[in-house]
Amino acid sequence: MTGNSALQELFDVCGAAELVADGVKMTATQLHHGADDWSRALRRAGIARGDRVVCALPNGAAFAQLLVAALADGVTLAPVPPDEDVGPLLDALDARIAIAVESTHPHVATPSRTGGPPNGPMEPRRATERTDAVAFLLRSSGTTGVPRWIALSDAGVLAVLESHLPFLGIDGASTLCVLPWHHAFGLILGLLPALLRARRIVTATNVGRDTTSMIAVVETHAVDHMNMVPLTASRLGTSDEGRRILQVLNGGLVGGAPIDAAAAAVLSSTRLRIGYGQTEAGPGIMLSHPGEFRPMLLGRPIGCDVRMDDDGVLAFRGANACIGFWQNAALTSLDPDRWHRTDDIVTVSAGVYSFVGRTSMTFKLANGRLVAAPALERAIRERITRITDVVLMPRGGEGIDILYSTFDALPVDDAAIRDILGGLGKYIHRTQCVGTDDWFRSSKGEIDRRRLPALR
Repeated sequence: MTGNSALQELFDVCGAAELVADGVKMTATQLHHGADDWSRALRRAGIARGDRVVCALPNGAAFAQLLVAALADGVTLAPVPPDEDVGPLLDALDARIAIAVESTHPHVATPSRTGGPPNGPMEPRRATERTDAVAFLLRSSGTTGVPRWIALSDAGVLAVLESHLPFLGIDGASTLCVLPWHHAFGLILGLLPALLRARRIVTATNVGRDTTSMIAVVETHAVDHMNMVPLTASRLGTSDEGRRILQVLNGGLVGGAPIDAAAAAVLSSTRLRIGYGQTEAGPGIMLSHPGEFRPMLLGRPIGCDVRMDDDGVLAFRGANACIGFWQNAALTSLDPDRWHRTDDIVTVSAGVYSFVGRTSMTFKLANGRLVAAPALERAIRERITRITDVVLMPRGGEGIDILYSTFDALPVDDAAIRDILGGLGKYIHRTQCVGTDDWFRSSKGEIDRRRLPALR
C-alpha cells in the first residue's frame, strides 16, 4: 500500500494479526489486501487526503480495512455507532461519503460481504473544507454532556501509540476487543495497537455485556489480552470462572470510568493496568503499574505533562493533545502548546493521581454557599468505609439530599455524615441508603446522575 500519511509507515507492510470477527477468520494478508482495495476504491471516487469519511460500521473486517486505508491515504475518518442515521452527519461534517452496513442514501456506500469496498462505484458528495492533518474526528460528550467532534492529528495519534505501546503487553498477544471501535479508547488504545503488535484480534458483537459468552470466547481463542471498562471487570469478578479469566490475561487496560472499590478488589491481583485519558488527549494521559488498583486511582503521567490547577482540576499539555474541534461545518484549531483542562478534579501524592470528581458535579445553594460535591463525596467514602457509592444533590436550592450505598446494605448514622460536611451539615435535608443495584449506570459503570433512585 502506498500513501501520504504520517501513520503510513506503521502499515506499509503486511502485519501479523489475523482477525476473528463473530467467528469468521481473516488472515493478516487478507486484511492487508482488503485495505488496498478500499484505498483504490476511495481514490477512484475522488476521495483524497483531507476529505472526511463517516464510518458507521460495527467492529469487524470492514471497519479494520477501511481504517488502515484511511490512515494510509490521509483521509479523515469519523467513526460513529453502526445504528446511527448517517444522512445528517454527511452535512454536519461536510463529509464526502459515509460507509454503513445498509442504507439507501445516495452518498452512503455498503461494504462487500467480505468487508471490502462495494462492488459498484461510490457516489461522493461535494465538500469544501480540508482537514489534511486530522486522522480522526471522534465525537465526545466530555464532562459537559454536550457532544463535540474532537480533531486528532496523525502526529497526536502517533505520540500516544509510541508512549503507550511498550506498556500494553500486546506484543504477540491474542486480544479480545469488547470495546466499540468508534470510541477513542477502543480505537486508539485497542484496535490500532492490536493491528501493529498482536497475533490475533478477536471481536464479537455484544459479548462485552454477556460474561458467559465472553468467557467462552476467551477460552476458544486463547485470549491473553483485553481492554475493558470497570463494569466489565466487576461482572467477571462475580464468578470463579470470570475471576480465573482475569488472572490469565497478560496485559490490558481498564479505563473509561473511575475505578470503584468492587472493581479494585477484583483487579488488584491481575496483570492489568488502569488507563486514564480523554478523547481530547487521544486518549492517553496516565497509566498505573500492572495490578495497581485502588478506588479512584488514575495512575502516573505518560507521554505528556500534567498539572493540578488551583481549583484542583487536572490539565495536560503535550503531543497527545487534540489539534481542534469541528463545529459549524469547519475546523476550529487550538494552540498546540496550550494547557488543556480536563474538568476532572484530582488529588496527587508522590506523583500518583487519583480522581475526585468532575466540575459539573459542583453546585451552589440559593444563599451562595458552594457545595463542592466531588470532594465531599470522596471524604464521605474515605471516612465511612462501609459506604461504596454516594451522591450529593441540591434540593430546590435550599438544601442538600444525599443518596448512598453500603457494603452491608445497612444505613449509617446521619450525624456522621453531617459531621463530615462541617458547616454544610446543617443544610442536609435527607440522607437515604439505597441498594447497590438500585443505581442507574452507564455502559462504563458510572452512576448516571440524571437518573438517580427516587427519595422516599
